[in-house]
Amino acid sequence: MPRANFERWAISDDYNTLRGRVMRGARLAGLSDERVEDLALAVHEAVVNVVEHGGGRGELTMWQDGTDLVIEVSDEKGELTTAHVRAEPPPPPSKGGGRGLWLIHQICDEVVISRRAGRSTVRMRARTRVV
Repeated sequence: MPRANFERWAISDDYNTLRGRVMRGARLAGLSDERVEDLALAVHEAVVNVVEHGGGRGELTMWQDGTDLVIEVSDEKGELTTAHVRAEPPPPPSKGGGRGLWLIHQICDEVVISRRAGRSTVRMRARTRVV
């Protein structure tokens, strides 16, 4: 199935603008208000990782793929791997960070982390309806 409603933006620390764009796209894809908020939080966590740990440069790509809304957040540093994903519960808040990728996995229906051509990518899928 072809990609529909394909959009791409450069990542910056203007979190509110990116959040608004993601929320608009998620609503257009048919996600419930609660799912829109949850997905915006997941994407925010991925974007913050790029800004704080991924060299500060990257891009956010969003499209609808059949019954899924797909969002990719890529950085140009390329150091994020599947080893960064915590299978167990996240560390307590007193430890500082370390909960972002865990949270993304709790919110999204599918999360894939890949490295290619010097870039790391977090692909998040949210089902827009049950098939």
